[in-house]
Amino acid sequence: MCCHALITLRLQGDYEMADQEIKRNEEQVEDMTQDYVAAIKELKQNSVNKADYEALRLENKKLLDAVVNGQTIEKEVKEVADIKELRNKVFNNPNQTNLEYVTNALNLRNALLEQGYEDPFVPHGEKIVATDEDYARAERVATVLQEMVDVADGDPTVFRNEYTRRVKETNKK
Repeated sequence: MCCHALITLRLQGDYEMADQEIKRNEEQVEDMTQDYVAAIKELKQNSVNKADYEALRLENKKLLDAVVNGQTIEKEVKEVADIKELRNKVFNNPNQTNLEYVTNALNLRNALLEQGYEDPFVPHGEKIVATDEDYARAERVATVLQEMVDVADGDPTVFRNEYTRRVKETNKK
């Protein structure tokens, strides 16, 4: 029943029938809303990230071209970083420059994260529970350090200047 018919029913004094019709329309709207929410949830569960899809599509195209042209393609094997070796580079190398230390620390952090370990830049402890803000700060620190390493381009003096320029020392008590 449309709004015009409801207004007519109310004007005629049939309030009960108009109210029932309004409730029925509200229930239909609520049912449709839940259907839309369920449909969106299902779409999200069954969807693939566009970047992942494009990467996979490009890889499949390369493989298909190789088959058509009679070529063979060797699958790239991702090298797993040796955590123990990276830890030694960071902590058991007293003669490294600040640039080498930060580069090694970032490499260790990335390897730990890739292998499913906790982020070493996030606070951990028996009585400490890391928050989302802690993870965001750790990521920000890693990003800034990586930017300084990139700007230094292998020059420890440039790195030290960048560090001095970008990092503010604080004394927290």
